Amino acid sequence: MPVRGPVPVNLATRQAAEVLKVGPMTIRVYEDGSRTGDRVGAILLELPAGISGPPMHWHRFHDELFFVVKGTCRFVTPDAKVDASAGDLMTVPPGAIHTFKNASETEACEVYMTATPGHYVDYFRMLSKAGKEGKMLTKEEIEHLMALFGTFPPDVESEP
Repeated sequence: MPVRGPVPVNLATRQAAEVLKVGPMTIRVYEDGSRTGDRVGAILLELPAGISGPPMHWHRFHDELFFVVKGTCRFVTPDAKVDASAGDLMTVPPGAIHTFKNASETEACEVYMTATPGHYVDYFRMLSKAGKEGKMLTKEEIEHLMALFGTFPPDVESEP
């Protein structure tokens, strides 16, 4: 058996989470990969009533898991619209075209999301920074930013 030194565990609290604003959405960063060797990132997406998430897209390299904590989140793919309620988990593997939105026009929705690798959290940081600077990104700028993180609109081929 290999000799191992002590490996610390980490408690991430809501109060200590980094808070990002991306449009009307609030994102709480619980893990950005810095304590997991960049293997996984974890955030909480807070979507006000009636709010849509990102435009339809797919990821070349990373998986996402969405666990609905509060309310109902509607996941949209080219083939279906699926409503996930509190306690439900949606798995989005690389290559799956998807988006999401708060399914309710009257209640907020909270979704805990993990992404592999963890540095994908930086995508949300960059969007938040642009918003703080008062900059409205063009469609081309958003697609460039998405591409930096291996994320593409549906019409982009899945093979390089």
